[in-house]
Amino acid sequence: MKKSYLLSGLIATLAVSYGAALMAHGVEVPAGSKKMEYFKNASRMKIKSMDIKGTNAYLQDIVASSDPKAPIACGLFKIEKGNSLTYTYGYDEAKIIIKGEMTVNDGTTKVKAVPGDVLFFPKGSTITFSTESSGLGFICGQREIDGA
Repeated sequence: MKKSYLLSGLIATLAVSYGAALMAHGVEVPAGSKKMEYFKNASRMKIKSMDIKGTNAYLQDIVASSDPKAPIACGLFKIEKGNSLTYTYGYDEAKIIIKGEMTVNDGTTKVKAVPGDVLFFPKGSTITFSTESSGLGFICGQREIDGA
């Protein structure tokens, strides 16, 4: 009986640890660090809402440098079916679509981006995102963590 409780406790602890690892995000790497950071299954992390009324848009930074001369923040952007999101970039950003699809429009060019597609948005560009289902992208921007 005690072995069964011990095994159950161990399994529960591992499950909580795994869940916590999936939720770990927003890590700012100290300037001068030589240590690699690793985020297993990052595409399954919880992504917080952008809290823009009427849109189903989510953004979550995962990791960022703390170098004030060369800030860079990387994370996930997700959009789900519903109203479009229009965003004006105050920084340069690159996005690679990793799941689903999203329509991206800068007012001149409109593309349906799918997994493997890479997009670049220069500082000052105004971009409209929409989707017929949902889309997930990995983002990397020249900004501080949580500066989107």
